[in-house]
Amino acid sequence: MPSEKNKLAPHTYIWPYANADAAGEGSYEQSPYYMSLNGKWKFHWVKNPDHRPKDFYKPSFYTGGWADIDVPGNWERQGYGTAIYVNETYEFDDPLFNFKKNPPLVPYAENEVGSYRRTFTVPADWKDRRIVICCEGVISFYYIWVNGQMLGYNQGSKTPAEWDITDYVQEGENTVALEVYRWSAGSYLECQDMWRLSGIERDVYLYSTPRQFIADYKVTSSLDKKEYKEGLFGLDVTVEGSATGVSTLAYSLEDTAGKTILQNEMPVKSRGLSNFITFDEQYLPDVKRWSAEHPNLYTLILTLKDDAGHITHLTGCKVGFRISEIKDGRFCINGVPVLIKGANRHEHSQLGRTVSKELMEEDIRLMKQHNLNTVRNSHYPTHPYWYQFCDRYGLYVIDEANIESHGMGYGQVSLAKDSTWLPAHMDRTQRMYERAKNHPGIVIWSLGNEAGNGINFERTYDWMKSVETTRPIQYERAEQNYNTDIYCRMYRSVEELLAYARQTEPKVYRPFIMTEYLHAMGNSGGGLKEYMDIFETEPIVQGGCIWDWVDQSFREIDADGRWYWTYGGDYGPKNVPSFGNFCCNGLVNAVREPHPHLLEVKKAYQYIKATLVDKSNLTLSIKNWYDFTNLNAYTLHWQVVGDHGKVIADGTRRVDAVPHATVEVTLGAVRLPSDVREAYLNLSWTPVDAAPFINTDYEVAYDQFVLSGNKNYRTPETKLSGKVEMNIDPETGALRSYIYNGKELLVSPVTLSLYRPVTDNDNREKVGGAKAWKKAGLDQLIQRALTVKTSTRGGRAEVELLNVRGEKVGTASFIYTLKKNGELDIQTHFAPDTTVITSLARVGLTFEMPDTYGQVSYLGRGEHETYMDRNQSGKIGIYHTDVERMFHYYARPQATGNRTDVRWMQLADKTGEGLAFRSDASFQFSVIPFTDENLDAATHINQLRREGVITVHLDAAQAGVGTATCGPGVLPQYRVPVQDCTFRFTIRPLK
Repeated sequence: MPSEKNKLAPHTYIWPYANADAAGEGSYEQSPYYMSLNGKWKFHWVKNPDHRPKDFYKPSFYTGGWADIDVPGNWERQGYGTAIYVNETYEFDDPLFNFKKNPPLVPYAENEVGSYRRTFTVPADWKDRRIVICCEGVISFYYIWVNGQMLGYNQGSKTPAEWDITDYVQEGENTVALEVYRWSAGSYLECQDMWRLSGIERDVYLYSTPRQFIADYKVTSSLDKKEYKEGLFGLDVTVEGSATGVSTLAYSLEDTAGKTILQNEMPVKSRGLSNFITFDEQYLPDVKRWSAEHPNLYTLILTLKDDAGHITHLTGCKVGFRISEIKDGRFCINGVPVLIKGANRHEHSQLGRTVSKELMEEDIRLMKQHNLNTVRNSHYPTHPYWYQFCDRYGLYVIDEANIESHGMGYGQVSLAKDSTWLPAHMDRTQRMYERAKNHPGIVIWSLGNEAGNGINFERTYDWMKSVETTRPIQYERAEQNYNTDIYCRMYRSVEELLAYARQTEPKVYRPFIMTEYLHAMGNSGGGLKEYMDIFETEPIVQGGCIWDWVDQSFREIDADGRWYWTYGGDYGPKNVPSFGNFCCNGLVNAVREPHPHLLEVKKAYQYIKATLVDKSNLTLSIKNWYDFTNLNAYTLHWQVVGDHGKVIADGTRRVDAVPHATVEVTLGAVRLPSDVREAYLNLSWTPVDAAPFINTDYEVAYDQFVLSGNKNYRTPETKLSGKVEMNIDPETGALRSYIYNGKELLVSPVTLSLYRPVTDNDNREKVGGAKAWKKAGLDQLIQRALTVKTSTRGGRAEVELLNVRGEKVGTASFIYTLKKNGELDIQTHFAPDTTVITSLARVGLTFEMPDTYGQVSYLGRGEHETYMDRNQSGKIGIYHTDVERMFHYYARPQATGNRTDVRWMQLADKTGEGLAFRSDASFQFSVIPFTDENLDAATHINQLRREGVITVHLDAAQAGVGTATCGPGVLPQYRVPVQDCTFRFTIRPLK
């Protein structure tokens, strides 16, 4: 069966507007010639298509007993059917549905059907005009009727499907009906890593044009390839339909001030056939170019006038003059090589894949505020408003065809190699291109994702190259075959990036831009600094798009009223196909609250980077990484802050540096007072002028440098007014009691800790990780004393470390020294048995305290969580927070809340009583409001239980987080060495 029937040919949006101002704003929904059919529809759902109401599309059919459903919105999010999350496989290729993949066939008995119906009344002033119905996105397959007459069917769910219904509508009430099937042949090309959902998920609407109308147009808004300063404007228009006499087609191009800078008109003869009109190419000297940094837009207005000179059809769009090309092996915007600092974005909300305008703008706000310049529409064309926003606010867009047949693999049965599937591949590619071809924000086209490579992608590439002259075409699975202009492999390691940059056979002529990298699942994002080092030093390696932007999870409430995030397997029967929480890998969570690793992305992606080249005179080398912006558009604020938290010196500067230039700036010598051991030079950059989402007080970039002070200085300790008592457990050698003024401060003994509640990445580490930790038994470590010696001033314990199987995994010694001032010094020596322990999560101490000691202060990197391979974004300073705020709620609970490069830390109750901790070396710590055991066992947030305690970890070392869920694991330099280790912590009452 073909992928559609009777649909209009694909074209750019030609919504009619009331006037030029409305067209310039792109506010098509306010047009008097637009009618939304969104809202409440009558709905009937069946699991088996034999039970569907076969005559429901007839106006006489009574739907009074039917429920209402919201359109747009997937039916699984409104109480019908089962939301299924899988990644690489077809959800219907499963015993649950008694079916094995066999394209183009899909299950029959289990193929759910949703029947939708509503009525509408055509406005009176649409009489004698052409009327079109548009379904922006319905998944997977549907038939459509108006007033009982079948219009056709469609099975491409991510591009608009339109039908001319002029001859089907009537005065008064009209009926529209859609019969939607969950699965179809088209499902074989929609095997994306996302929730598999069904129904009408984008807008349904009518629009009206005159009988003779503008049917399509293509804008060429490029630049000369020599100086990239002169704008080249071209316009091709298709006019269809008949009219009386000779009509006139005119265009005008207006600048931001509303001044017309180009205009022309041509006669249109009415033949009842298509009229293809090409206007002469025009040149604009010193045009304002479009880029993500400076999204300068012009307004194109197209008008069709009848023979009396009356405007019958007015439409238009924003135009940006830019050129995107591969030049000398590098990806360039307007002749300038740029780094792609991007993320992949699925359409996701609590409604399913229906995303509001407000949520789209929120996505762009967060992207712009965190220094992203690119978004890849993974893995399908997105809602039309998204393109408008990216044009307006400045984001480079990689638009991707709705083609992924991952479930068939990449071998000989790949649909990429089966030419009978070429029409479907070509249709989806052409519809992507034709609807969005005029958007300046689109700088790269993608032929699809994870569908193998073969004849079908070679032909779609050939077709795209025949129509596209100002944008490259990419396809990841083409690798180094001819049918991609960009080498865009995903999840490559730093070593693989370097190998490509140095490749001589075959000779490298394409840039390397990863379609996906830095898999942000759970507590993730480690190693971004190493990627950025390559991006910024290897010219042909030009960045990539992080996977991905938003967690695809849903917020639910359990029977006890506790909320939690859901993921794969949480709906339907126990044997439902599922790939678990692999859908939760966003830089933000499902309601767009940033995960901590988004701050690391902001820091790595920032466009201003400094190094301190002279500490004595505070001389900085500052690199301007902007492609089109002078640094004088920003203000440098600098401060020298002591480790006591006081500002020692500060000032502001304006720095002049053209794009990509490096300049030196001297702030001058700053004398540090004798009461600081070290100080911190903090640099912060803010815009001189406000831009959308970026106010003049918003920090767009920052750096920090540690300055040495008086290394012999020690903060005077307040004399304790009470008595400290301690007790060592003779069975374990652990400190089991620490009492001040008669109050016990410990809930559990202070023991050696080598394990952490596993992260998603830990579970998939290829070298070490959770498998190795659990195999050695580090998650249930038993500490057994060999000798314990105590005195009034401390003691010493020699212990052996056993797993639950009774195997010895190492030894440790603890030296406890209780000083006169009440401080307790704990020196620990750990010796692993390397025949058993091959990997370590951490080396440190852990214990529990009453949760009343929930006020946290520390001097270290903050104020968000950091790990050794994800701490560039943390600035060293004094921070005051609490245990609840330190805990980050990943969709699947896991290790969280860590702080690195810590000098000291305190835990206090509301009166200020508690404990202070420090070490003779910088350390890491975390404090969480749950036990490690509870956190490690919980699969969802609602399984976390507060038990009146907080869990404290003081670490001499802890492994990084890496990206092993999909990509490189923890890099060697960020693993914990499996070797003897000695470290020391000092504990002291706060009062």
